[in-house]
Order: sequence, then structure tokens, then C-alpha cells
Amino acid sequence: MTDLRNPFRLRAAEHIESDSDFLRLFGPGVLDLLPNDAPFGRTQFIRSAPGGGKTSLLKLFTPSVLRTLAALGSYGDYKELFQRLKGMGAVDDGEVKVVGIMLACGRTFPDLADLGLPPPRMRRLLLALLDARVMIGMLRSALLVSGLRYPEHLNRLRLEVDAGFLAVPELQLPCDGAAAREWAESLERAICDVIDSFETPERAGPSGHDALHALSLMDTAVLTVDGTAINRHWLLLLDDVHKLTPTQRTALRETLLDQRNTRTTVWVAERLEALSHEELLTSGALEGRDYEGVVNLEEAWRRAPRKFEAAIATIAERRARMATPTAPGEPFRSFTEIIDSRPDAAERARTVSGALQEVAQRVRGVASAEKYAEWIKVQESAVGDPEDQIVGWRSLEILIERQQRKSQLAFDFPLSRDELREREGSDVKAAAELFLAQELSLPYYFGSRRLASLGSFNVEQYLRLAGDLFEESAAASLMRQPAVLGPERQQAIILSAYTARLQDLPRQAKNGRDVLNFLQAVGEFCRDVTYQPNAPYAPGVNGVAISMQERASLLNQKNLASHPLLERFAHMLATALSHNLLHAELDKSVKNQRWMILYLNRLVCVNYELPLHFGGFRERRLRDLASWMERGHYPAAKSERMIR
Repeated sequence: MTDLRNPFRLRAAEHIESDSDFLRLFGPGVLDLLPNDAPFGRTQFIRSAPGGGKTSLLKLFTPSVLRTLAALGSYGDYKELFQRLKGMGAVDDGEVKVVGIMLACGRTFPDLADLGLPPPRMRRLLLALLDARVMIGMLRSALLVSGLRYPEHLNRLRLEVDAGFLAVPELQLPCDGAAAREWAESLERAICDVIDSFETPERAGPSGHDALHALSLMDTAVLTVDGTAINRHWLLLLDDVHKLTPTQRTALRETLLDQRNTRTTVWVAERLEALSHEELLTSGALEGRDYEGVVNLEEAWRRAPRKFEAAIATIAERRARMATPTAPGEPFRSFTEIIDSRPDAAERARTVSGALQEVAQRVRGVASAEKYAEWIKVQESAVGDPEDQIVGWRSLEILIERQQRKSQLAFDFPLSRDELREREGSDVKAAAELFLAQELSLPYYFGSRRLASLGSFNVEQYLRLAGDLFEESAAASLMRQPAVLGPERQQAIILSAYTARLQDLPRQAKNGRDVLNFLQAVGEFCRDVTYQPNAPYAPGVNGVAISMQERASLLNQKNLASHPLLERFAHMLATALSHNLLHAELDKSVKNQRWMILYLNRLVCVNYELPLHFGGFRERRLRDLASWMERGHYPAAKSERMIR
């Protein structure tokens, strides 16, 4: 790898040329999201928003990468990943057990859809083109896993089949690698000629294939190198499947699920944007007995947030170690040290200490009645640094505000210490911390824990944020200034990242403007609810919910056809979900009702000074949310209730 001042800028797997560098930067935590036998199981669909890490995961299982890992597995930077893949059966000591064939689906395939062919004809040409490219990929991978070069050593490969094997159209078997390559290239040329031809497409070119013959060939044929069989499991890695048309995706999926393979596994990687709004508003899974299911990377990380935090911490430290020193002999800077050290701790302490007495006096004034005397005494006797104490006083103020709003109380009996202990908790303290950050203009979004949350379970979003922070640190080092970033500077950089993240959305999605309008409305609504004096939903709200019954209306095509605003809202929602700007949690049970919750991307929360936890939401009617997309948020009536 060339010298890198900021390795966090290397995000796309295809931009990392060296296999050893790719392996050093790869975070093995993502393997936790796969079944242990994933390379040997049946068809697996891997989905995510852009930047979720699909391509990197697929690239890990390609022959050159696995061969490099098998050779370097005993060294420190590679040992953990080697052991993980060894446990999955993909590699062993010095040997590759799985032969990956990686194929990107964004080139030529979509052009077939522009020919206006009848669906059966289009399907046959699609499968034929896939067969041709899979064959070339199989030949290349077979040579690579054997330590040979493609195409120079094709004549050392040989394909042999049993007598009962169904013939591959126009391919004479057995044959050597050169003949198989010629068959594949001729087939691909013929299909490309159909695309470029001025003739009627229905009559031009090859007849196409009715199945993926290359899969059947890998499953049953004997492939030898210099007479020695390559007795390994095949793993077909189809990337960028979202670039196919919906009809092509359906044809591919049906073909893969119809074919039964024992020595070949298929992984299909696609962005969520390929899914229809119906799929995005349901589980998105196609689980069944014919394949292992769907792995939605962001959704899987959400179910294991601590694992995500650990995985990206590993990635961050590995990237920081690869940075080119700004000066000869300069020691390695830990990324955690850069963002977790507190160079402005003294200044923050002075701000807090200066406000402590003011907050305490304000609470004493509010709680002047005798009924709060014991509560005040408890806080006055509390020990801790000024920050602990001011959070304690602010928490007490929230609890007193709640108590005073209880109109059903007819008597003002003194409140005991036990009652205080029953009511205070981590959620109230978290709300107090958030309130104080706003009231005292203290930074809130800083440090490794909150940076992990701000990644919103998307690796690229995290790397962008970490890259912005590391860039600031590297620039400071070049100017011979302290490389550690204080909380205030971190928050400013993160807030700028929000604007950069969303400013291109109107150009990236045809309804991107609707998405931005809706996010703004939800953000303003959540801020209004969060910063009520009694913090009724501590530590705050960062999501809205509609009933599952109303959500069902978004899946009803007839209903949408008769309600244009709802149809527009459904498509806006699909775009927001596919770009990881909203996260949907389905069928949440609250007070005997079922809800679909829509949580804001954590980076959006920064712009509206919202907490980063999950669980804080408020229900709204579908028609209200749809109107927000056009008119924005208007203050809710006081009578509306909040649910948890």
C-alpha cells in the first residue's frame, strides 16, 4: 500500500489493491453475523444500505485473499481472522478449503432489459450470460487457488463429467480450460452482439439457457489441474445484484432456489434499494427450507450493538496503525486515544462548577415546599465530582417537575427518601445529562462510545465520521499541534458530517427531497417532545410509530392507488429505509397494541440534539406523518399521550 496519511478514507474493498493490506484492515466481527457453516450452506442473501460492507465480505472469500490469509495466518495482524475462518472451514493451515468466484452484476446485465424482449427470452439470455461469466470466474479461481496464472495456464485445467450429466449447450465435454474459456467468451460475445444489433432481438443471437448450467457443472464435474482433482467447495459470490432490474432479480432468485446444489453455495449481495416498498416494510426476508435466509447487515448489528461497537473499534485501530507518520520516528497514535482523551477537561470542569450552584439554587427554589425536604437533603449529602453533582441536581429537578404535574394528588404529604430511590434511575440521569449539555452549551456527541452509536450500524458511515476526525488530528500533527481532539471540536466535526451526509440525497434518489422534509419534521417533533421540563420519556424521543394496521395500508396497492399522498409517502419511506436514514422495528407490542417504529439515523439525531438510545418513540397517525412530508411538523396537542 502506498503511504497513507488517512487510511480511513479507504472505504471500498476494490480500492485496496494488496491482499495483505485488505486482510489487515478487515474487521473479523462481521463474521458473527453469518451462520457458522455459511460457506457450505445453501443460498444466502446479504443485504444492506450503501456502505454496509457487503463487497468486503464477499472479497474475503476470493482465492487470492484466502491464500494470502492461509500463508500469513500465524502472524499477529492476521491470526484472529485466520482462526475465525478456520473455524468456519474456509481455510486450514496453509490450505484453502473454499474456492470463491466473485462476479459483479452491474455490467451488461441491465442492458438486456432495454431490448424489450418477452420475459421468457430475456430470462434465457440472462442465464446464458451468467453462465458465461461464471465459467470464466470458475476457471480463473481454479488456477488462483492452485497457485497458477490466468489465462497462461488454462491448458493445465481439465473438465470431466459423468456420463449422466446433462449437456451444457454447445460446450463439448470433457475439455481443457482453454476450450471452456473459448466457449464462455463466444457465448458472451454473441449476447453482447444481440444488445448492439439493429436486428429484431427476438430472432438474433443464441437461444439462451433454461438454467444455470455452470452451477450444475461445478456441482458434479471433476476439475483437475495437471491430473489432480480440485476437491474443494465452490462459493459463487454475486455482488451488486441490486443493479439488475426487478424482473431480472426475480428470475435469478427463482433459478437459484429451484436448483439444488451440494458442492456449490451461492451468496447474493444487494443493496436494500433494490427491494420494493412492500419488501422494505415487511421483514425483507425470504426464509424457507430452500436456503438459509437473509442477512441484513445493519439489522443484524442492531440486534448485537456491543458486537458492532467492538468490531468497528478493531477496524478503527487497525486503520490508525496503517497511517503514515507525519514526522519520522513519530509513534503510532491510537484512534481511541485521539478521541477519548480530554484536553479541555479543565475548561469543562470550570463551566460545570460555575453552573453547579446556580442549578442547585434553582432546584431549591422550585422545591421550597416541605414535601421535598428529604429529597433536597439527599442531594445535598451526595458525594462526587462537580459533574456528578450537577447531573444529580438536574435529575432531581426533573423528578420534582413530574411530581408537581400529578394533578390527581389531593394531599401534599412529605415525600420520603425511599420514594426518591424508586423514581430516580439511569434514564432520568441520561435525560439530565442531555438537558445540561443543551443548557450549558456543553458538547454531548464525542468519544468512542458515542461515535460507535453515530455509525448507525453502517460501517461506511462510521468510517466517514472516523475519517473526518482522524483527518483533523493528522492536520494538527502536521502543524506541530496536539493531535488529540477535544469534545467540542469532535462535536463540531460530527455536526458538519450530517450536512455532508444528506446534501446529496436529492440527487441520489428521485424522492430525496421528500425524505429530507420528513426527516426534518420528525427531528423537530422529537426535539419538542424530548425537551419538555418533566422529561416524560427519558432520556428522550428519536422515533415515531404508526399502528401495524395503518402500516398494512401502505402495502395495499389498491389503497395506495386511490390515495396519491399515501403512495408518495410509501415510496419516500422505502427510500429512507434503503439508505439507512430510518430504521423500522416491526410489530412492537405496547399497551395491547402493535406498532411499526421508525427510528432516525443516529447522525440525524445530532442535528436535532436528540439522545442516541433506542426505545424512545411516540405514536402518530399515518395521515399526520404523510402531511409532514409536505408541510412539516406542527406542535402536537397537549392531550396527545406518549407511549413506551
